[in-house]
Amino acid sequence: MEITLYKDNLYIGLKLPNDNTGCFAEERTMGEGFRKQIDRHITILYYPIDILFKNIFDKDRENFLGKIRELLNNYKWKFKPTNIYKIERKGYFGKLSEIEHRESYISLVDIPDMRLFYDKLNLLLKLNLPTQFPHITLFTKGERDNPSYYGIPISSIEEFNNFNPREIK
Repeated sequence: MEITLYKDNLYIGLKLPNDNTGCFAEERTMGEGFRKQIDRHITILYYPIDILFKNIFDKDRENFLGKIRELLNNYKWKFKPTNIYKIERKGYFGKLSEIEHRESYISLVDIPDMRLFYDKLNLLLKLNLPTQFPHITLFTKGERDNPSYYGIPISSIEEFNNFNPREIK
């Protein structure tokens, strides 16, 4: 489990091996101009630090990060990939002056411990955070020169449904 303070956000994620997906032919996506996602992971939590710790003084943050680590270690974090979808979005991704078009193939995943973790985390932080939308980005395509920026962030089922999801059979 990786816990990182990234800019003004707390990121918790499961790093995954970059092996073959076994789901559909890599040649198919490469032929469409997609690139294999090289940093495969499942985001467990990505949230602004100031919201997470709004009731906690700066000196107590390390203590609370320790409690979050302890909470994470209470779960096995087993997951099962389910359906694969192709999604796309036109929007602002970092550069607020440029709209770009991105596409991704993602695998939804079932993580039984996710809801339990969020229930306990919300009690710990005295918040009501929504559960992260669990998925693995498999292949991406975008318009920037640097392909490491091609992913489409998805934090909820509502966002996912807005990305024109098409199930891949």
